[in-house]
Amino acid sequence: MKKIIAVFVSVLGIALLLIFPKEVSEGIKTGLENSVRLLVPSLFPFMVLSSFMIRSNAYEYIGKIFFPLAKIFRLPESAVSAVVLSFVGGFPVGAKCVRLLYVSGKISHNEAERMMDFCVCSGPAFLITAVGVMMTGNVMSGVILYISQIISGVILGIVSGFFNKNCNEKRSVSTSESETDLINAFIASSADGARAIIELTGLVAIFSAVMNVISSIGIESRVMVIFLEVTTACKSITGAGGALWMVSLAAGYGGMCVHFQIFALLEDMGISRLRFEIFRVVNAILSSVITYVICIWFDLSVQTFAISENTNAEITSTSIMGAVSLVVMSAIFLLSLEQKNKMKLQT
Repeated sequence: MKKIIAVFVSVLGIALLLIFPKEVSEGIKTGLENSVRLLVPSLFPFMVLSSFMIRSNAYEYIGKIFFPLAKIFRLPESAVSAVVLSFVGGFPVGAKCVRLLYVSGKISHNEAERMMDFCVCSGPAFLITAVGVMMTGNVMSGVILYISQIISGVILGIVSGFFNKNCNEKRSVSTSESETDLINAFIASSADGARAIIELTGLVAIFSAVMNVISSIGIESRVMVIFLEVTTACKSITGAGGALWMVSLAAGYGGMCVHFQIFALLEDMGISRLRFEIFRVVNAILSSVITYVICIWFDLSVQTFAISENTNAEITSTSIMGAVSLVVMSAIFLLSLEQKNKMKLQT
């Protein structure tokens, strides 16, 4: 059956390329532009940082700082760094951290599966900068979207931990990927981040092409866009003057484009895809409800909006969180060089 599906998808793809060459090329171009302008600047620093924290064993100190989260979610302290980075970095940073912790033997299979119930959300760089400022022209709308994602994630994390029955499950034998040398850890982390961002960019381009072909045929629907690719979905909803809770629904689900990359990251871990999809749908509904309630509670004028006049402006190549991350990693890199030179002088 898998081979039949693969043949069908391949033949269909070739047919679309031959019948709709212009639409496919325009969709690819749009997808690549969205990746370069939106995803790469906001996600790449966190991809590198998340990998570096695991490889350099820095996650152990983060776990001690945020140890209350370990009790709230019924997880070991070593897993707290992945939770924090997933909330700050956005998807698929959380999945990448979970995989690194699992293959290094820091968390069990059950803990990894539970973490994937809630460590998947849109980050502040995308929601506040890209969606809030650039798409809606209202930074507060982006803040509301991000707060909704965090609240929803915390609720799902608590629920997932509350119903956990295998909290004493043994962890796998360590096959640690951590590096004792910070320079090597930084180089390996940069390669990890570049590989992940290339995969995501390719998927965004492909899904953008598919949606462009569907739109040209005239069967495009807002529901279909929401379930395919999150960046295009947010642009479509804001451009049509949709309600803010609809944007929250799209961001909460993440789109199959992101899901495919997460499935690829976790392929050999035996994570239940059905469970993952169920929690993604629940997260989408819950975050949209939270957004709707926040807008009513504060009587904000961001329930509906038209696309901002500034949406054609260029998005900056950096974000505040991304810049801070790069500065921290640069400082660690320089300190490691200084320490290495001192060791050489001593020897």
